[in-house]
Amino acid sequence: MDKIENFKTNMAELDYKVIKFLFRGNNLIKIGVLSDKMEVPHSTLGSCIGRLKKKGLVKYEPYYEVELTSEGEELAKEILRHKHLIEIFFYRELRLSKEKAHKESEKINLLFSCETINKICEKYGHPKKCPCGETILNSRLCYCKQSNY
Repeated sequence: MDKIENFKTNMAELDYKVIKFLFRGNNLIKIGVLSDKMEVPHSTLGSCIGRLKKKGLVKYEPYYEVELTSEGEELAKEILRHKHLIEIFFYRELRLSKEKAHKESEKINLLFSCETINKICEKYGHPKKCPCGETILNSRLCYCKQSNY
């Protein structure tokens, strides 16, 4: 089982949201501020950060900022890559609107294997942007990148 598959199997929804939030420009943030911005109780967020730290995905010491590790950044890239490629699939194959494809892909992106995501990427010629306009990032886990696409 690869790293993302293992993480997805054991990841709580909040863990997923925190990793995305930190990756999208909110890295180096105190838990109290993160709690306010995400509208999640401080104690709940503290437990989440503790889990992520044990997995090596964030750096954190009490009273200091939370920061994604390089492993956390790679996982965030792959999670977002999954979401964006599913969004493309929904938009092109199911003819959902850009907005609906975006919204629906958020709900299920952790259900698809990396193998399936790589097939979607390959099918659409290794796209650089998703329908909502966001850049599709590659990670170390993307075999497309390893194949020099």
